[in-house]
Amino acid sequence: MSNSINTSRRRFFAQSGAGLMAWAATPAWLRAMENMGDMPKIPPRKASANFHPDVELDLVCKPSTVAILPGQPTRVQQYFAKLVKGPAQTLTEIPGSYLGPVLRFEKGQKIRINLHNQLNEPSITHWHGLHVPAEVDGHPQYTIDSGQVFVYEFEMLNRASMNIYHPHPHNTTAEQVYHGLAGAILVNDEEERRLELPGGEYEVPIVIQDKLFDDSNQLVYARHMRDRMMGFYGDRILVNGRPNFQLDVASRAYRFRVLNGSTARIYKLAWDDKSPVTVIGTDGGLLEAPVNKPYVMLAPG
Repeated sequence: MSNSINTSRRRFFAQSGAGLMAWAATPAWLRAMENMGDMPKIPPRKASANFHPDVELDLVCKPSTVAILPGQPTRVQQYFAKLVKGPAQTLTEIPGSYLGPVLRFEKGQKIRINLHNQLNEPSITHWHGLHVPAEVDGHPQYTIDSGQVFVYEFEMLNRASMNIYHPHPHNTTAEQVYHGLAGAILVNDEEERRLELPGGEYEVPIVIQDKLFDDSNQLVYARHMRDRMMGFYGDRILVNGRPNFQLDVASRAYRFRVLNGSTARIYKLAWDDKSPVTVIGTDGGLLEAPVNKPYVMLAPG
């Protein structure tokens, strides 16, 4: 038998509440690169003939529109992905969301990702938290123009963990992320599997963000320099890109993989009924042992 969790019972966000049981990870994905000066651009990287991937993806970033609030659709920037080679579970879409698909990799896999920039501006994608060679880390110096393709090739060296992918062009990182270009990376390994943690439909990625909208349902970013330097609060709290997030659950343990994708807001996550929050991991992976807390504070990076 299942229950419907809605914002009146277990509310996301400290003022609106936030009930999360198992996992908390603090992202650091919203900082624009500052004071870097002029950098020589490097030609887009191409596929290596001697690299034989276990997984290959086409990842496209492009403008789009999504129905977030009632009325006019909101203009956003989105990641779209297609699996060229590899297990079907490599890609998981978040229904009805502007957020990029969840990417799931195994430690030891050889991975090729073909980034297609279909934005109307330069971009490049950074794999935040992954141990990859510098040339495929998404440094702003590797930014590609609209219409170009950049090929990433690397072996997954990370242990089981939650990480993030997001754009990293000079001066526009935060703005592109704010408009929707971000997604979660889940890495699995044998050590984690031996723990028999909740998986499948009982493992739920959750991204909490606040956004500022104008009267036409369009996103408002950085109204002045203070917003750019310090971040700002939105007027709507979105969970997985939706303002009224609900989750039907069974009476059993769940594993929530939680990211704070806001520009400035800090969230206090707790259950309404004051049940303990069981924390099993942080940014870099699993803790040595679970820790029960009355609440979890989750800050943007």
